[in-house]
Parts: sequence; structure tokens; C-alpha cells
Amino acid sequence: MVHRARGRTTRPPLGQHFLRDRRLLARQIAYAEVRQGDAVLEIGPGPGILTEALLQAGGRVIAIEKDLRFRDPLLALQQRHPSLDLVWGDALEVGFPVVDKVVANLPYGAALPLTYRILQQRFDRAVLMYQHRLAERICAGPGERGYCRLGIAIGRLAETQLLETVPPEAFSPPPAVDSALVLLRRTRPRFAVPDEDFFRQMLEALFVHRECELGQALSMAVIPGVGPATQQAVQAQLPGRLRTAAVFRVSPRDFGLVCRLLWPAAGEGQPVHRVGAATPRSASARSRSGRRPVARRGGQARARGPSVRSS
Repeated sequence: MVHRARGRTTRPPLGQHFLRDRRLLARQIAYAEVRQGDAVLEIGPGPGILTEALLQAGGRVIAIEKDLRFRDPLLALQQRHPSLDLVWGDALEVGFPVVDKVVANLPYGAALPLTYRILQQRFDRAVLMYQHRLAERICAGPGERGYCRLGIAIGRLAETQLLETVPPEAFSPPPAVDSALVLLRRTRPRFAVPDEDFFRQMLEALFVHRECELGQALSMAVIPGVGPATQQAVQAQLPGRLRTAAVFRVSPRDFGLVCRLLWPAAGEGQPVHRVGAATPRSASARSRSGRRPVARRGGQARARGPSVRSS
């Protein structure tokens, strides 16, 4: 698939498709409630269509782009809008700045790991574009179509809402599937888990048996670091209504309980990871600790404090 960006021919990396429907762009920004002076993170700006709309809405935009083929249009946009900062690099590797909002049409090939990275940050709202099937899985509740480990892990850290379905013709080049806009409102973790990585691994193992009763799934699942004896013991501790519930009908909070019961065996001697445990910040209470990368104007990313520079 080839995309022409302001006179240049490019091949989108990671399955990236660029939104060209101006009315949809306006709605995306409205969903994010971008206000004058908001620091807004965009991932994968490409030719800068959404970027320019965010700037016109009054946002101070920090755009992370790894494809240097978009250097010329983005630098030209930066010349017209001094409140644009460019970070050249892979969004899965560079540090993120402290921001109020995240608005991005995520590259489909990296959407899930990018979402987990975004949720490690403090922000108020994120409006993100996904493939429709992934959006359904992120937003589905217990017993609903698409309910799975991804939505449980993400939903522990944020309120999720599928905002609208987006047809292929809204993009250039058009993808082969429908897309969807999803709203994430960052919250305090809704329930405690002792280790984020183990929680995800446990969910993955149990959802292999999604149609089975939870007690039966515990006896069959291969959960890293946990032996059959421990799994049988935990099964016996579960309330009857939970032990006999189908895996795809178990609530996220109940999965948290199962995780806490299993962890003493899995986590012995291991460090506890509290990824995503930070709470949302307000614009008047921004973190002043740590070091975050932002860009020199038109240059490579450099390390500096977390406040976002507007030149």
C-alpha cells in the first residue's frame, strides 16, 4: 500500500493508515476535550494531518515519529506552529513526556504494546484509533462478545468506551477492515494485583479455556511459576459461584482475587512490578521528578525534565 503525503510517496510502516476525513478528525479532538494550552501526545503523526488539527485546537503537541520520510512535512508544520515539538524515534523505546491528553491514530501493527506504554503514564484522557475488532476486545465487559484478557488488563487502569466505528474510506490508504475510536479515562487501579506481568500471564493462560468453568480452567491452565498443587489449592478456596462461572463471565475484580491467591507461589523471591499504579494528574499538579525526552526543534530527541517545552 502506497500513500502520497504532500507530494511524497511513502509506504506506511506497521500497518499505519492516515485519517483524512476532516469531520472525523474534528470529532476525535472533541472527544479528547483538547483545550487551549493542553499538552497533547501524538504517536505516529505521519504527514501531520491530525497534528495540525490538534495545534489549531490550541494544544501544545508532542509528536513521536520514527519514519524520517515524514521529516520535511513535519518540519514545515513546526515552522508554522512553534507549539509543536517533534521527537524522532520509536514510540516503543523513547521516553514519554508528561501530558494532559493523548490523541493518536495508532499504527495497527503496534497498537497493543503502545497502549500498555500509554497506560504507564499519567494523563487525563486518551482518544485512540484501533482496528475495530481490537477496540471491541478492549471495551467488552464480562459475558460480552470480545471479553478477554486484554480488556481486563487495560480496564483495570482506565475506563474504556468505544466511541464510534470508522469505515475504511476515511483513511489513506484504506485498510481492509473497519476501525474504531476508543476513549480511555485514566483512573486509579480498580483493584490490586501483586504483579502486572504475572496478572497478564495468568489471564492469558486461563482464557485458553474461556468456555470452561473457572475451577476447571485452573486445573488445566499452564500458569508460569505455579504448579498443579497450588492451582488445585486455589481452586478449593474459591467461592462456589466463582468456581463454577465460565471464564468469560468472571469479573475483572474476581480475576484480581485469583491472581492474589496464586501469587505467593509464583512470586516467591521475585520483585513486584507496579506498572500503571500512578494516578492521573491535574494540570495544576504536574510531576517534577524524573527525566523525559523531548525534541530539539527539528533535531534528535534529547533528555530533559518532564515539563514540555513550547518554543
